[in-house]
Amino acid sequence: MNERKFIAELHDIGKLVDRQALNQHGIRISGHTFHDFDFSQIGIPQPSSPSWWGQFSDEVKSLTSTKVPKNYISDVFLTNIADELSASISRTWGKKGGEAKGLTKLWNTDYYQKKLNAGKKWAAFTTPDELKEMFQFIETCNTPEEFFDKYGENLRLTAEDKSVPINIVGLFTHLELTGKIYRVLKKHSRFDPVKNKLIYCGNEVQIINDATGGRINKPHQKGKWIYRLIFCSIFFPQNLIRLQDLNILKKRVDLITAFSEDESTKDYVLFFTDDSMSLFIPREEEVKIHELLEPFLKAGFIIDYKEMEAELNLLTSSMERAYERHHSSSTNRHLKLYERRGSSNLPLEIPPHLCDSCQMRHGNERVKDQIHEYLCDTCNEIREMGDSAREYAEWDGKAAWMKIVLDQGQLLNTLHRLYEEYVDTHPLMKSVPEEDKADLKKSFRPLAVQMDFVKDYKSLLKDLNKVIYEIKDEAGNPVFTKENLLYPIDNNLEFGIFKVYSGEEILRVIDLFRSLLEKKFPACLKDSPIRLALSVAPVKYPYQAHWRFLSVPENIINIQSPGSAELSMNIFQYRLLREKIGGEDLKLSHFLHRLAKIETETKSNLTVTLEIFNNRKKFPALLELTRNGLSVHQILDFYKLTREVAIS
Repeated sequence: MNERKFIAELHDIGKLVDRQALNQHGIRISGHTFHDFDFSQIGIPQPSSPSWWGQFSDEVKSLTSTKVPKNYISDVFLTNIADELSASISRTWGKKGGEAKGLTKLWNTDYYQKKLNAGKKWAAFTTPDELKEMFQFIETCNTPEEFFDKYGENLRLTAEDKSVPINIVGLFTHLELTGKIYRVLKKHSRFDPVKNKLIYCGNEVQIINDATGGRINKPHQKGKWIYRLIFCSIFFPQNLIRLQDLNILKKRVDLITAFSEDESTKDYVLFFTDDSMSLFIPREEEVKIHELLEPFLKAGFIIDYKEMEAELNLLTSSMERAYERHHSSSTNRHLKLYERRGSSNLPLEIPPHLCDSCQMRHGNERVKDQIHEYLCDTCNEIREMGDSAREYAEWDGKAAWMKIVLDQGQLLNTLHRLYEEYVDTHPLMKSVPEEDKADLKKSFRPLAVQMDFVKDYKSLLKDLNKVIYEIKDEAGNPVFTKENLLYPIDNNLEFGIFKVYSGEEILRVIDLFRSLLEKKFPACLKDSPIRLALSVAPVKYPYQAHWRFLSVPENIINIQSPGSAELSMNIFQYRLLREKIGGEDLKLSHFLHRLAKIETETKSNLTVTLEIFNNRKKFPALLELTRNGLSVHQILDFYKLTREVAIS
C-alpha cells in the first residue's frame, strides 16, 4: 500500500489542463478529471498514490462504490462532500451565461487581462510533456502547501467555474476551502471497515446524502451531520493609557496567527485578519467553542460571533437569508442561527480596586516610573510584553496616528453590490432572463470571494509598508525614515505613527493609500470597506482619544486634529479637494472662514450656496466642490488639516 498522504486539493488539478491545446497534440480529454483517461495516449501508467483516487471524487456517492480501493474510499467520499460544501458556501446558484476566459475579481475586473499582458497564464499543462508532469506530481506530492507553492500563480488565475457569473471564485481559494473542510470532516469522523460506514457524533452514514441532506427546498431529505460556520470579531476592553498598552494589538495578532498555524486548529480557520476569524467547526457536542477559543478569552479578549449550525447542505455564508428562507417554509430540517459573545468568566463581585485598564477585573497596585496604577494580572501581562513604540516617547511636536481598517460588514455590502452589477452588465448575461438574474443575485454566497478580497487587502498592506519608505520629497530625500515613522509596529501592518512637520506628510500618506486602493480595488472606490483614519495631535495627546477615532472610521478617508477639525470623505471627494484646494491662497482661506460662519449662524445651505455662486468667478473651485457633495466645513477642515493651519 502506498504510504503517502491523501491530498484532497489535488482532485481538481485537472482544471489547470488546457484541453484545447492538448487536443491539437492528438490527446483526447473529456473533462477536468482523469478517472477514465486513456494513459496509452502518453505512454505512462496511471499514478498509484492515494491522491490519485481523488480524481474519482465526483464518481463516489456511496462507501459501497467499487471504483476506488477500500483503503481510500472514505477519503474520496469526504472529498466529494468537502468539494460540494466549498462551492455551496461560497458562490451562487442559478442559470449561467457563457464561459469566460478566466477569473473575474469583482473589485478589480482587469486583473486577469493585466496578468496575461505580463506574460502569466492560467494553464499549467498545455503539452504532452507537461501533462506527464502533472501525473508525476500527483504521484509524488507530499503536502497541499507543495501544490500551492508550485502552481499557485496558475491557480490564482483560474476560476473554479468559468461560467459567467460564477467565475468570481479563484481555484486557489476553492481548493483551500475544500482541503480544510475535508481535513475537519476526517478529523471528526471515524471509518468503520466492518460496517463500511463513516461515523460522526454517533451518526453513521454510507451515502453522501445521508450525511449532507438535500437542498433547502427538499424538506424531507434530512442530513445527519451537523456542523457550524462561525464569523468572529475579536476586540479588547483595555484603555490605551500608556504606550505599553499597544502590546494588546501584538497579543491579538500573535494569538490569531498561532491559532491559524497550529496543527490542531489551523484547518478550522477559513480566513482571518488582524481582528477577525471565520471558522468551520463541528457541533458543540464535539468541539466546545469556548474551549476552542480559550487562549483568546484567557488573554482577556472579547469575541462577538455569529454562528450558523446546520446540516451540511444547508450551511451557507449568506446566513440570514438561508435562515429566513428555512423558517418561512414548513420544514423540520436542522438550521439554527445565533449571535453570541464570548469572554472570560467574571466574578459576581470585584473587590476594590477595579483595574484601571480593562475595568473588568480586580486590580493590584503597580508602581512604575513613580506612577501608581491598579492593574489586573491580564493587563499587567500586556504591559510587561515590552516597549514596541518606545521611540515615540522621545518625540516632540505633533504626530499622526494611522490606522487602516477592513470593515467586514461594509465588505459584504460592497461585494453584493459588485456582484449584482456584474450580473446586470456582463455581455454574456444579456440573454439571461431578468427573473433568472434576480435568482442569481438572491443566491449569492460571498465566503470565498470574501477570502480573495482579504488576500488582496493583505497585499495592499504589504505594498504600503514597502512603498511608504520609498516616498521622496522634491529634493529627492526620503519623506519617511525609521526615525520619523513607526510602521509597522510589532509587524501590525494596519497601524503606525509618524511625525507631522506640516500638512505635507499627511497628504503623502493619503496619496499613497489612495493610489494603492485605486490600483487594487478600482471597482469599489465609492463604498470601499478598506478605510484609513489619521488622528493628528501633539505627542502627549491621550492615546485612548486617538484610538476612539481610529477604531470606527465613518468613511474611506478620515482625519482629525482634536479641537480643530474633523473630516471624513470618500476617494472622489479627496481627489477633488486635492486638485482644487491647492497653493497658499490667503484670500480663499478668508472666504472659507466667512462661509463657515454664515453656515453656522444661518443653518442655511441655500444662503451658503448663493454666496459661493455670487463669488464663482473669484473661487470657481468651490462651486464644483459643493456640487459634488462637499460641505463648506469639509472644505475648510481639509484646508486646515492638510496645511496644519491653526485657525481659531
